[in-house]
Amino acid sequence: MLAPTDGRRRTRAGQLAELARIEARLRDLESLTEIEDLHREFTRAVADREFATLPGYFTDDAVIDMRRHGAMHGRDAIARHFGGMHAVPLTGAGYVLSSPILDVTGDTAAGEWTWHRFLADGTVAGKSVRVWGLWEEGRYRCSYRRTQYGWRFSRMHFRVVRPDHDDDPPDGGEHT
Repeated sequence: MLAPTDGRRRTRAGQLAELARIEARLRDLESLTEIEDLHREFTRAVADREFATLPGYFTDDAVIDMRRHGAMHGRDAIARHFGGMHAVPLTGAGYVLSSPILDVTGDTAAGEWTWHRFLADGTVAGKSVRVWGLWEEGRYRCSYRRTQYGWRFSRMHFRVVRPDHDDDPPDGGEHT
């Protein structure tokens, strides 16, 4: 029996209840770390232009709403969306993902992240030039679900907010 800390004897039932609370807190902390890893790995795959791997970060029924593209429903639509990004030339970009606000409730979670993209190339007078200091700031608002494969995105909403902000698409977009 654990030694009482407040002068009272702890019962076996009390000890088991305390152990269950500690186990639940540990599971939530492990979930937070796993979700942070998921989002960090996703961002690295985007930066490395590994677009074919991106659908694997989502549940089968996931919904994404990225910038001005409108909502995409399901892993096949998400694959088509990210597959089209190969055609978008982007060199010299680096990403920073920070300031996560995460809330885990059992096998689901919600989160908001700040994203920065720093660019080393820009277009000036129609020509691509090396320019130091170009940047954008965006916000991810996401829902996550624990699956048999670990945590996955079930919803992802992303907008650039600075220095210029994305407007919602004409249909109003899908918000998570």
